[in-house]
Order: sequence, then structure tokens, then C-alpha cells
Amino acid sequence: MFVDPGRPVGAAITRLTGITDADVAGASTADVAAAAFAAFAGSAPLVGHNVGFDVSFLERAGLAPGAARLDTADLASIVMPTAPSYALQRLAADAGIDPGSAHRALDDALTCASVLGDLFERARAIDPLMLSEAAALGSLLGSPAAEFFALALRGAFTVTRGATVRVDVADRPGGPSATSAIDRVATVFSAGGPLAMGLPSYESRPQQLEMAGAIEETMATGGVLVVEAGTGVGKTLAYLVPALARAAAGERVIVSTHALPLQDQIVRKDLPALQAALGTSVSVALLKGRGNYLCPRRWQIFRGALTTREEARLYLKTLLWRATTETGDRAEINLLGGENELWPRISADDESCTSRRCGTTRGGCYLERARQHAASSGVVVANHALLLHDARAGNTILPEADHVVVDEAHRLEDVAADAFGHKLEDWRLRRDLERIARSPLVIASLRADAERVAIAEALRAEVARAHEMGADAFAALAEVVGPEDRVRVTGGLRADEGRWLPVELSAERLADACAGVRGAADRLATIAPLDEGDAVEELSSATKELIGTLSAIRHGIHAPQRAEIVWIERADRSLGLYVAPAHVGAMLRDALVERHRSVIFTSATLAVAGSLAFAAERFGVADIADELEVGSPFDYASQAVLLVPSEGALPHDHGYAEECATAITDIGLALGGRTLVLFTSHTAMREVSGRLEELESANVAVLTQGIDGSRRALLDRFAQGRAVLLGTQSFWEGVDLPGELLSCVIVTRLPFDVPADPLVQGRSERYDDPFREYQLPQAALRLRQGVGRLIRTATDRGAIVLLDRRIVLKDYGPTLLASLPPARVHRVPPETLGTAVAAWCAR
Repeated sequence: MFVDPGRPVGAAITRLTGITDADVAGASTADVAAAAFAAFAGSAPLVGHNVGFDVSFLERAGLAPGAARLDTADLASIVMPTAPSYALQRLAADAGIDPGSAHRALDDALTCASVLGDLFERARAIDPLMLSEAAALGSLLGSPAAEFFALALRGAFTVTRGATVRVDVADRPGGPSATSAIDRVATVFSAGGPLAMGLPSYESRPQQLEMAGAIEETMATGGVLVVEAGTGVGKTLAYLVPALARAAAGERVIVSTHALPLQDQIVRKDLPALQAALGTSVSVALLKGRGNYLCPRRWQIFRGALTTREEARLYLKTLLWRATTETGDRAEINLLGGENELWPRISADDESCTSRRCGTTRGGCYLERARQHAASSGVVVANHALLLHDARAGNTILPEADHVVVDEAHRLEDVAADAFGHKLEDWRLRRDLERIARSPLVIASLRADAERVAIAEALRAEVARAHEMGADAFAALAEVVGPEDRVRVTGGLRADEGRWLPVELSAERLADACAGVRGAADRLATIAPLDEGDAVEELSSATKELIGTLSAIRHGIHAPQRAEIVWIERADRSLGLYVAPAHVGAMLRDALVERHRSVIFTSATLAVAGSLAFAAERFGVADIADELEVGSPFDYASQAVLLVPSEGALPHDHGYAEECATAITDIGLALGGRTLVLFTSHTAMREVSGRLEELESANVAVLTQGIDGSRRALLDRFAQGRAVLLGTQSFWEGVDLPGELLSCVIVTRLPFDVPADPLVQGRSERYDDPFREYQLPQAALRLRQGVGRLIRTATDRGAIVLLDRRIVLKDYGPTLLASLPPARVHRVPPETLGTAVAAWCAR
């Protein structure tokens, strides 16, 4: 049954469902359709995929179904905890179910029914003891879900589970005898060498050999190397070969990346293939931060304190997952929504977590197991956050190492600012205080003898006071930030007593209240029985979180440091006070260079106009680093063209958004999609997105970040063809669409930082000419990252369109152009951009 919405359906809905205005013309109104549905459904349980979404439409139409509801998305999340997606179509595909026409009501309902049947069959194969636990949580999951598991239990049968397949490289002893196959880099990378013989797609590249040789020499003699490797060089192999050589000789190498996909690529693909080709057997470990690992002890405590539906769902998901996981790594499990916020309660992100405390728990301590594996491995793959947070904490997770390779080094400074900074956030404070009030020791003490009851009640009173003082402190911060998103806390602001004094006074009261919470918690722990040791440790862990609150108050409000940047930020209905070092170079030098024999900083985007001086200065190694810029093997002059409009509005001019929309439309129509459009702000992106109706009318999908799905979903849809993708910051890097999937990258505005950004202001103060010495190099690097999305292989061909004409009008333009790949630059009339791009791509 169609429903007439009383307004046009819209191109996006037509693209998604195939429903047109003609389909709904003359159909029933929402009221009539809702009444008909109510009569049909009666009191039967409502089954749906994300059923709350569907019910919300019924409620909006004045129908409030009181029937029980069963959500197949929820059930799938429990029964299939490691499934990569819980989308209805994906679940159907995994089960071999034909989904019919996706996003059409009847077909989706039939698919949902079939998926429910498949989930029931899967549930019947679950261990009966686990099913019993699921059925027993009916009060939290809801009676239909409980009945589902109870029915599955009655028909359950025991299955023998196969051994879990480990995806990391297995422990294998390394040693000097393994070095013979990789004793010289030149031999390894030669045309007739082991890589050419062992890797099917290997191509010998002089640039790769040059980079590998420089890294080999740096590791052998010690020191620091800053090396840029252009797209197509194969920098990963260029540093992994020398790394394996050092590891085979008994040394240890830490390889750090920023993005998880690169970590997975190195551990799952590159290193196994490389070791097979070289005939080596170096042990490799993938190590992540504490918060990535499940803590069996804290999980047991969580199990005994379930009070909400989301808590019950997370518990059951992890219950089933623990039966198969060997690593306890959260990356194996698909967490949804609020489950991500609950994960810290069961993770090992707790300095008091030790192998001793989890030693008696089934499966032992996953974190300790990962640490031991890393301590016996020659190559340890980690990420920047772990590398720097662990250095600040005194290296409690990562083992000692001789060498460090920092890949994706262009992201290191921002990660370091977070690792060495401080933060006071309203939601985090509320969460930490609530965790204390609800801790198992407090709950148990409220049912104990009079002395414990009195102290537990006093603790809860202190928590309530801290909540109140926290609300006052954040209200004072909100008054300072006013309608702005960000406000930097400067000496001038601190001198304004009318604005800043309330912050200082309320922060002092909050610090006093937090101290009161910690004191009361200590008193409660002191009188707790010996058999409640785990509960005592959990409360101690919870109160330690308040140390971060006190540290942020000290650095951000009461004792600010000249070398730190302090600002207040409002985002997503939350408010926070943040402190970051103005320059992280000295910290990076101490954390990395001073503790290792050699350090390699590498990325595809480090050089500005042919110089690595800016990167070396930001890393704190300008006076000691060797530098190497290895160009790309691609022939950009024949593979790419760079087009700039010869006339038109500039970004700050009225009408610029309209001109951008016109150019995007012309190019999108000329290419039939195949275009990535990069923006520097969500506001500008949405303004332009609303002006691209002509593309939709021509059956070219307009995919907008934050509107049309997740990043992964947008990229998957774009790869299907006839689409233009609009994205902001996260799409400027990490997008790999080779061949004809992507033929044009449009940059709508030069990516300069916002001058009012507190971090930009604070970092700029280090320089005599902040624009030339800091902001321009940063923009050049970011522009290179965006432009680098286009040419990904030696056979790619496409056009780069820079709509911001300042690049050819301003005196800083030559610096930006000199930082880009050497493509030909053409200034063309704006009305011919579409034809010019299409002509170039068709050559």
C-alpha cells in the first residue's frame, strides 16, 4: 500500500527506493493507511529490522502500537557478534536470501522474515548454557527476544567449534641465520631478486630501492631519517625489508601507522607475503592500546551489574564472542551505537589491570598475552596513539625496541597534541562519576553493616556534590564560549575577571568535590572485606579517572603554562576545556629519538615546495635528521592535468557556492559521475549539495558526507558508478579509487586552517611570519593529500580542478603549485570546465 506524503517524493528517495511521484499520486493518506495497518496487525508482535525506526512513523501518524517488538538488527548483533555489517541486505546475502527490491516495503518485510528464520537456526547452534543466559535476561532485552532465545534453547544442539584461525603472523623464532636472504637491500629489490621471484605483481622501482637503501643505512649506523615517498613508490616494502633484516639479526623494530587499515595491510598481507618471498621466519606482533582489549575480570564485574537493554546486549555479544576469540581485540567484534560507550567498562584500559588479577579468569588476560607476544617478536606493528601514549605512561605496553618506523608521519603532530595534552569534558565527567556511584563495591556496601552503609551513602553524597559542582563549572565555561564553537583562553581573557573569575571559582569547587569523592572512596575501600578485592580494585580504577579531571583543571585554569594552548570547545551538545602543547617537537624527540637507535619518519606528503625542513622542524629533529625526497614513478605530465577557472568569484565573494555547483554539475554530467569533490567545511558542502538537482535528474547520484551514509557506504556506492561524491576532511586522504572509478578531483577551496582556530593561533606564535612559515606549509601538505586521491596507479588518467582561483592570483600560489605533482596547469573559462575535463580523460 502506497501512502501519499502530500509533497514531492524527492530525487534522493526515488534513487533509494524507485518510488516516484506517479506511484503515490491518489494513494491513501497516512491516517487511512495507519488505521488499515492497525486493523491488520492486531496484537501480533511487530518484527522489523531496526523496528523502532518503522514504529516512529506509525506513531507520527497517530498510531501507538502497543504490541511487543522484536528487532532482527538487535538479534543479529547478539547472535553474530563479529559480522562486519548488520544491514538487512548484507545479512540476507550472508544467508543466501534473495532480498528482492531493496528499500521497498513488501520486499524488505519478506527479507526480514527470512533473516529472522536464519537467525533462529544460528541461535539453535549456540551453546545451551549461553542461550540460558540470554533467555534469563528477558526483563532487559524484552519478552519477545527472551522468548526467541528460549525457543532456540528448546531446540538447541551442541556443536563442536573449530579452532579460531589467527590472522596475525604466528610466533616463529628469528635469528642471525635468517639474514642470508635479505643481507643486502640492492639484491632484494633487483629485477631478478627474491621479491621479483616471489611477489607476482612486483615491479622494480629505482625510487623504492633508493628509499630502502637509505633506511638500511640509517638503521645500521643509527640516527634519524625523514623521507617522503611519492605515490607508487611502494614505501611499505621499502621499510619492511630493512626492518625484517634487523629483526632477523636479533634486533626489534616498531612500525607505527596512523590508520588501522594500513596496520591490517602490513600484518595480514605485506609481511606474510614478504616473508614467504624472502624465506624468513621473523615473529611479528600487532599491538594496540589497552582500551582495545577485553578485560575478563572487568567483564565478569559488568556481568553482575546489568541494568539496561544495551548493557544486556553487549554482555551477550561478548559472551558469544569470547567462545571463539584468541586475542580479545575489539576490532573483531561489531559494536553498535551506545555499545561503544559501554566498552570502556569491560576493556583493559585501566592501569590497575594486571595479568595476576585476570590469571584465574578463563582465557587469562588478553592484554598480557598480546604484550608477551610483542616482547618475543622482532617486528611489532602499533599505531601513533599507542606509541605516544605509552611513551608518556613510561612504556607499560610496548616492549623496548632498537628502531622505530613512523609511517603516515604527517598525522603524528596532531596525535602527539592529544597524547601529551589534557581535557575536561562534561560527558566524560558525568560518566566517571556515575561509574563510581554504581560500582559493585558501593552497591554491595549499601546492603552491608551500618558502618559500610554510612560510608557508601557519604560517597554517593560526594558524587552528587561533584555532579553539581561540575554543572556549575561547565555553565561558567559555557558563558565564556558564548555562541562560538571555540574560544581560546588567552592572558587577556584570564585578566577579564567578569568572565574568567566564575570559571576559576567553580573549577576550584569542582576540584575540591573530586578530592572529596576520592577520599570517601578510599575510606570505603579500607573497610571492605578481603573477599571483595576485585570490587575494591574496580572502585579504585574508577576514582583514578578523576586524576585527569584534576590535571586538566590545573593546566587549563589554575596553573597554565606558556608552552601550552588552552581553549574551550562546544561540539555535538557537549562542552570541554582542552590543553595541548604548542609545539610537540621536543616531546617527540624525547619519546622517540632519545629512546631508540634509529627513527624513520615517512609519508607520501611531507615536503613543501621540494623541502622537508618544515616536517623535520615539527618533528623536533631539524638539527639531527637526514632528509630524502623520493619522487613518484608516475608520469603526471601525461596522466594528469590541472585546471583552474580563468575568471569568476573567489571563495569569500557572493555567488561562489553557485559557481561551484555549476562547475560540479558540468563536470559530473560530462563524465557521468566519477568525480570526487573536496570541501574544507561542512557548511559549504551542504550549501553546494543543495544546488545539484540537475545531476540527480540525469541519474547521477549526489553522495554527500553526513547525509547519505557512512564513509564506507559512500565509497562503496561511488564505486558502483554514475555518482559524484562530496566530502570534507576525512576524504582528503585514505581514499583509493584507481582506474576509471575516479576521473576527476575537484578542490573547492584551498585548505588553509581557520585563523581563529586556537591550535592554529597557538602554534603560529612560534614563528616570525606565521602565514609563510606555518599556515602555508600546512595548506600545501593538505592540498597534496587531496590531489593525491586521483592518480593511484601507472595507468590512471584524470583531471584535477582547483576552483579556488587564489592559487594563480596570490603571491603564495607558486609555493602551493610547486608542492603538487608536476601536472600541466591550464586556465580555462569556467563554462568549458566540463568539456575540458571530458576531453582530457578521453585522450
